[in-house]
Amino acid sequence: MDPGVYTAFAALDLNGALVASGCEKEASDERVVEIIRKVGVPSMIASDVNPPPSFVQKVAARFNVRLSYPERSLTQEEKKKMGGFIDDVHIRDAYGAAMKAFHNYENRLRQIERMDTALDRDLLKHMVLQGHSLHNAELMLTRKEEKRVEATEKEGGGRYDYPKERRGVAPPSSSWRDGRAARLAEENVNLRKAYELEKARAEGLEAELKKARGERAHEVERDSEVRRLRGRLERAERYIFFLKRKHRK
Repeated sequence: MDPGVYTAFAALDLNGALVASGCEKEASDERVVEIIRKVGVPSMIASDVNPPPSFVQKVAARFNVRLSYPERSLTQEEKKKMGGFIDDVHIRDAYGAAMKAFHNYENRLRQIERMDTALDRDLLKHMVLQGHSLHNAELMLTRKEEKRVEATEKEGGGRYDYPKERRGVAPPSSSWRDGRAARLAEENVNLRKAYELEKARAEGLEAELKKARGERAHEVERDSEVRRLRGRLERAERYIFFLKRKHRK
């Protein structure tokens, strides 16, 4: 993402291919979330600058995914090298952020793609991008699949007798409700983290501003002293010139 007056996005699939991009003027975080949801389920949100803007942090928190940003802000030359085929500079910046994040994980993602496994490779990639080791991701998905098979076997192929007006719509299970509650709780934690990070940034900027003001005041005071000394020097030079003339007479 590249937020600003014009907010741009560029979405890559888990193989690094550009699948969607766009740019919208004065888009709110709600609007950006809506756009991303239409594209797919994000595994990561990326920024091209360090520190990442609070706007990008909010969007990442809304999806409960990790936020990727470079050790140092990407230069225009770097982003043009990666996305020279993109004319819109805002979309190019967003694409540069996405590609930088992809390159950071490219080797691990390609390793998963080459694996001989019955597990969903895209889910494995998603979990690795979320910070899980590949080993733990495999274990978690394997256990999840085992539980799904066990639940299916216990049900024995029976079906739920829906009321007429609800047929074709599965009733929300307690596990679904628990899962949604957990996701909302985690999103709340991430939003709080984003708030705390932004608060810390604001305090840091305030301290820098106070320091800059102090340095400027010192510079002003120093400039005043320089002007005072320069005036004394000029008066002394005039007095010396006067004495020389008087001595010659």
